[in-house]
Amino acid sequence: MIVSVFGASGRTGHAFIASATDAGISLRLHYRAKPSEQVPTSSTVVVGSLNDPTAVREVLRGADATVVLFGPHHDARIPFCAAATKNIIASMHTQSQQRLLVVTGAMTGGMASNVSFAMRFMRKIVQRSAHDGMVEDRNEQERFVRNSKLAGWTLIKPPRLTEGPATDAVDMGPELSVGMRSSISRASLAGALVRELQEPRCAQQAVYAAHR
Repeated sequence: MIVSVFGASGRTGHAFIASATDAGISLRLHYRAKPSEQVPTSSTVVVGSLNDPTAVREVLRGADATVVLFGPHHDARIPFCAAATKNIIASMHTQSQQRLLVVTGAMTGGMASNVSFAMRFMRKIVQRSAHDGMVEDRNEQERFVRNSKLAGWTLIKPPRLTEGPATDAVDMGPELSVGMRSSISRASLAGALVRELQEPRCAQQAVYAAHR
């Protein structure tokens, strides 16, 4: 299996690269600049702008699936997740690719009834206090995925990411109850993503993922 990865330089990206490589998956990794960290020898690195269709197509070339792991960047003053995801989806269509996994967050997009009242309240506070457009950018990113017309899209919405060890004790589903105390380690999330790639169960769904 060959998987394209956008967001490879972040902490979740690092965890996914390690888990996918251990599972024998070949990776095509996107970086905005030449990576400073060591990457697996089995991986292909593509350096370029997310706004460059040629670079995006090169990351996607020959892939069986794509994973988008965008997170906040200390130097990202302008929201970029929605536009970049839109570009990725457009390039996937040109190459007849269908499987797309995008990690967002439990407080992003529509709030399902299984999200706790406390988390709903916290979302309102975040929306009122945020003035940089990042919240709406994430919401729009989800809308692009849901409206992508890809047969195999999945949104994965962890409540809180930690740096703990990996465990298979993870629940993932559209009706999973999540609240302020819910969490999942980046390593466990990476493992769950790998399992979803190997045995797709959540196509065309937005699912929550948390430790049991």
